[in-house]
Amino acid sequence: MSLQDSVQAVLGGVPATFGIAGCHLATAETVLINEHEVFPSASVIKVPMLVEVMYQRDEGRLSLDETFTLRDADKVQGSGVLKELHDGLQLTLRDLAVLMIILSDNTATNMIMDRIGMDNVNERMRGLGLRTVTLARKMYDWEQQKQGRENLISAYEMMLLLRMIAEGRISSKSTSQEILDIMARQQYRDKIPLLLPEDTRIANKTGSITRVTHDVGVVYTPDGAFILCTLAKDVDDVRRAERAIADVSLTMYNHFVAAT
Repeated sequence: MSLQDSVQAVLGGVPATFGIAGCHLATAETVLINEHEVFPSASVIKVPMLVEVMYQRDEGRLSLDETFTLRDADKVQGSGVLKELHDGLQLTLRDLAVLMIILSDNTATNMIMDRIGMDNVNERMRGLGLRTVTLARKMYDWEQQKQGRENLISAYEMMLLLRMIAEGRISSKSTSQEILDIMARQQYRDKIPLLLPEDTRIANKTGSITRVTHDVGVVYTPDGAFILCTLAKDVDDVRRAERAIADVSLTMYNHFVAAT
């Protein structure tokens, strides 16, 4: 059975719409299923935001050592820890970026958004050739969502972005490595990493909102790295969909290790 068929078999019967895009960096073997389907991004949009932070740093437009003061007005619900901490807390932009990725902190994300600008993120993505990836609203801004403003991604474009990062093509090799190092500190490991060998290095970012659950990342195997972007919407059973993502990850891991 081909890898494509194996992945489709894993997804068969799971009540959700999936978008899958994966590729082995060395062999270029790919798996593509509904790869251009547009999905609400949930917190996966925080990867493009981190990319923009790093570009602006390299362009001299900001410093990761800049300090920010946490205010009650900044705090939003959902994932993260800053909403639980005291007003007046001092954080660097680097702190906010790390929290945005490894704990998916929504407060940190919105503070970063104010600093770098939504339009700048979108312009950067267009400059990189990504036409679907769009930052349109802050985290937990349900009023904007009701008005039709939604953060958007596709599996294929996230795969392209992660490939640029993994190959050192985001600003510079050292900047790309910084991004990967932050993503590798990810604390949410219940999807792509779940079934993989415990010592596997994985640089990933999850995302979940109502009836949506995603995980995208770079997985490093003994026989080379592969990228996997797994998006799911119209999810009826979240646990089942997330287990399917984990099963897809293991299927690809086993295939690429055996094939190389």
